[in-house]
Amino acid sequence: MYTFEEIIGNELIKKQIQNAIRKKHIAHAYVIYGQEGTGKKLLANTIAKTLQCEKQTITPCGVCNSCRTFDTRNHPDIFYISSQKGKTLGVEDIREQLIKNMEIKQYQYPFKIFIVEKADTMTIAAQNALLKTLEEPPYYGIIFLLTNNIDHFLPTILSRCIVLKLRPLPTPLVEQYLLQNHIGQKEQATIFAEYAQGSIGKAIETASSETFSTMREDMIAKICSLKQKNLADVLFIAKELEIYKENQQFLDIIYLWYRDVLAYQKCKDIKYIIQKDKKELIIKQARQYQEADIAEKIKAIWQAKKQLSVNSNFQLTMEVMLMKLKES
Repeated sequence: MYTFEEIIGNELIKKQIQNAIRKKHIAHAYVIYGQEGTGKKLLANTIAKTLQCEKQTITPCGVCNSCRTFDTRNHPDIFYISSQKGKTLGVEDIREQLIKNMEIKQYQYPFKIFIVEKADTMTIAAQNALLKTLEEPPYYGIIFLLTNNIDHFLPTILSRCIVLKLRPLPTPLVEQYLLQNHIGQKEQATIFAEYAQGSIGKAIETASSETFSTMREDMIAKICSLKQKNLADVLFIAKELEIYKENQQFLDIIYLWYRDVLAYQKCKDIKYIIQKDKKELIIKQARQYQEADIAEKIKAIWQAKKQLSVNSNFQLTMEVMLMKLKES
């Protein structure tokens, strides 16, 4: 558990870190960023476990006292920093959990390591409080800042950290992982991998989620019925979508649906359909629309995603999108 061999993809980053460990050139602060489920915490944990391993090699041995203590989440010199109140990391969180703790030397192992989860939620005051520690870190202190959004950090924070960007994995690699770990059959693994958008964590979550399965069936039924609906029906469907407001994966479901419809329409071959469990419906829809119409529908979905990313009114955005999707 928590070895570099477990980390799928991002080979250059793994090589960079292992070279730094080998040469004992590890930095005092890292920002690890990437989309949800790309393995930010896995990477931070693996580095932390390796650095504290008593064998002092480029991957943890898994059997020494440090490694075994780490695996039970009771390591005395590795700490996880998270918000104690609300959704943001405030100045008190950083001062009490990190700064004051950093002032005390490590208990037993080479380093005192702090892993800050959702570090992009740090307030400006919290980031400024952390800045002095980043500027003058003790020789034994290492900080990992994990984030989905690097733009939320002050430039002064970023300038004092090594930035590691985790990239989404190729879809075939995610599918291969699912099959090797017996998560779904071939047809299912292909679908889960596509929806995961390069994230093994998201693929595993999707595969085990009844909520996702229900949402997918619901969205496909709604999309396939749009052509027969009148305006009042469309506005009612927009209101029904409120239940997915906090889980906007439903837009990915709509997008992938029309992607499959367009792929079949252009190629007339089911091998280009990702969602083969719905191939009959996809073929039927492909015969109902012109190629240009489907391209416009895909454009409408991306416009909706963009608007929601800047906090546009959810229901109005859905109404506009669905009216465009209904158009022939």
